[in-house]
Amino acid sequence: MKIGMSLTSSYPVGSDSMVVMENLVEEVRLMAQLGFDSFSLGDHHLTENNYMQVLPVMSSLAPISGKMRLLPLFLLPFYNPILLAEQLATLDVISGGRTTAINALGYDAAAFAGFQTSQRDRVPRFTETFEIMRLLWEQDAVTYQGRHYSIDAPVSINPKPVSRPLRMWIAGGAEPVIQRAARMGDGWVIAPGWTPDAAKKGIQFYRKSIAECGRNEQDMDIVLRRDAHLAPTSEGGHREAQTLFENGYRGFGAEGLSQSLIIGGPVECIKYLEDMERAGVTEVLFRCALDEREQALQTIMTLGKDVIPHFKGDSHQ
Repeated sequence: MKIGMSLTSSYPVGSDSMVVMENLVEEVRLMAQLGFDSFSLGDHHLTENNYMQVLPVMSSLAPISGKMRLLPLFLLPFYNPILLAEQLATLDVISGGRTTAINALGYDAAAFAGFQTSQRDRVPRFTETFEIMRLLWEQDAVTYQGRHYSIDAPVSINPKPVSRPLRMWIAGGAEPVIQRAARMGDGWVIAPGWTPDAAKKGIQFYRKSIAECGRNEQDMDIVLRRDAHLAPTSEGGHREAQTLFENGYRGFGAEGLSQSLIIGGPVECIKYLEDMERAGVTEVLFRCALDEREQALQTIMTLGKDVIPHFKGDSHQ
């Protein structure tokens, strides 16, 4: 099982954005030293908070990221497919072939209005953008006819990605999204709030959908997103995370708080991950549930020193 981080890129407007970038640099350098496999940044627009935009931030962090895979997330309905294909190909060159894109539909009505599109059109725009980017990375003289994008005169982009193919994961929980991931993508990303039982049922449905598409499950990634707060001891982790249960967390219900969050020490975390690995998960992306500076670094350090070595060890099956 591979272990990465989904780094926080949303901060209060009153925070110093330059300090935010300095903190991200510190986290990525630390993760590279500790042997993390990957890191991700999210994608939101027209936000009330400061939101560090994914492509420029990811590009700036690439040179210090060691061997980690870069996992930028994009809400595809908001992007021009030719421009994004060029930008992602360039990021893959910058990273030496270490880029995998996470693709999602988006849900914020204000963002759809701001980008002069609609939620009603988000699925066909997603599909067409996905298909055009794949074509542009894999061949020259591309033409395409769609509802939202038509390329009549043949076009090519250069440079092409170093990765052949550049892997594309699809995130989302509705059954049509999971079927789309099985049909079009190279992996499926499970939402942070899903309980283990819901995730396991989703994995079964994803595997069934892959088989129905005639594709090979061994070629696919199953990626679990989890929010966590960890400390070197179970007691410390639970004590520090009590505020999440008292004040609420990201709209999680009682079941999500008790089953989806990973709270405590390395032992609980390893047990949780082993159960999900048996269910078919191939990679986990952690997000720090307590993102104050020292608490976030503590979670990263605990994962790097006490959890990752367990899954990289020769004895782990």
